[in-house]
Amino acid sequence: MKKTYKFINRLINKITLNGQPNNDSFSYYGHWVELQSGTVDYVSVIIYNTSDRYSGTLMEFQFDFWTRELCFDVISCDEVYDAVVKAFKSVYYNRHIRGIE
Repeated sequence: MKKTYKFINRLINKITLNGQPNNDSFSYYGHWVELQSGTVDYVSVIIYNTSDRYSGTLMEFQFDFWTRELCFDVISCDEVYDAVVKAFKSVYYNRHIRGIE
């Protein structure tokens, strides 16, 4: 049975909210999440396998809110990639997101 990574959709919704700081770290559904950014229109995201940052990386990506460009550095499996892509498409209503289409 394939894991569905349902928390990813909720996490992408949280990350893309206007009120979410782009420099933040928090535990989310058993995963440690780090957001880093030098500008308001860009965020680098690292999501770890567990709430322990030394457990390994589940995924790492950057997203540019202005150009809607999504770039992956680390992705643990195809299911995680598919879940992230689906989540971004749902947030941006299937508009073109550079890097995934």
